[in-house]
Amino acid sequence: MARLAPFTFHVPASTANLGPGYGVLAVALDLPLEVTVTPRDDGEVVVERADEGWMEEDDPRHDPVVRGLRSGLELLATAPGRGLHVHVQGVVPRGTGLGTISAGFAAGLAAAVRIARRLDLPAETVLARLVTLGGDPAHGAASLCGGFVSTVPLGGAQDHPRRLSILRWPLDPDWRFLVLMPQADVGLADSRRVLPPTLPHAVTPRSSGRVLGLLQALEHGDEELLRDCLHDDVHVPYRRRLVPGMDAALAAGLAAGAAGTTICGHGPALLALTTDGARTDAIANAMIDAFADAGRKATALVLRAAHYGALPVLPA
Repeated sequence: MARLAPFTFHVPASTANLGPGYGVLAVALDLPLEVTVTPRDDGEVVVERADEGWMEEDDPRHDPVVRGLRSGLELLATAPGRGLHVHVQGVVPRGTGLGTISAGFAAGLAAAVRIARRLDLPAETVLARLVTLGGDPAHGAASLCGGFVSTVPLGGAQDHPRRLSILRWPLDPDWRFLVLMPQADVGLADSRRVLPPTLPHAVTPRSSGRVLGLLQALEHGDEELLRDCLHDDVHVPYRRRLVPGMDAALAAGLAAGAAGTTICGHGPALLALTTDGARTDAIANAMIDAFADAGRKATALVLRAAHYGALPVLPA
């Protein structure tokens, strides 16, 4: 194999679920990790993290970028040659619901795809490995592919491993995604623990119908339809109690002009949507004030969709 030439690519953060699209819908957000891979001559594989989402005291053996890279090289039966240096930088806050862990897995796997020169590898194959590592399928698909995506489980519930299909959906370019991040330590295990083991049968048609409505609303910038369809019965009613002020902040965002508000990923961050850029400051300030009234500081990000993903795009 010819000596590896240095390369750089970007991996977007993401917001998943979007209310009733639990575990299925996600939008990539223009808040990327920048990954640069250069060859080494000592045979070592070194990952250097300079991004906000990774802490120096974390065990590097558990680093999702490292795990994704090693798993991807194994999947593609590729050796790292004389060695690799992987530098990761960016600002994707961890523990907020922005898919930080899945973005890390996507970064490592996408680096392996490029190293192996397997640019034609189906995104679903890479996503399957990301999920095996512990990543979220919806966040993972958005970070790998960019844009507005759904991750569809194929086959029956008894099939193992589950096959996944990634579907891409059109998205009106005017949508702004406001991410409100309260200061709260809520892990993924905590956010899963509050979910009930079963749900009433009537939840199914309501959720299915609302997801179809969201596809239409997000494609056409239909704020009224989005507001009606962003309601959820599966996870939001239970997770909105995780942090004091969440209920009030969700309501405050709507009152300030958001088309809809919900939980960002597994939380504790909240998501507000609008097509009117002039409203973003008022919406963010209202939600921050609601958290402050509950004794919680919060910060806000106003983001656009990212129409790039970690995986390389083949020339047309």
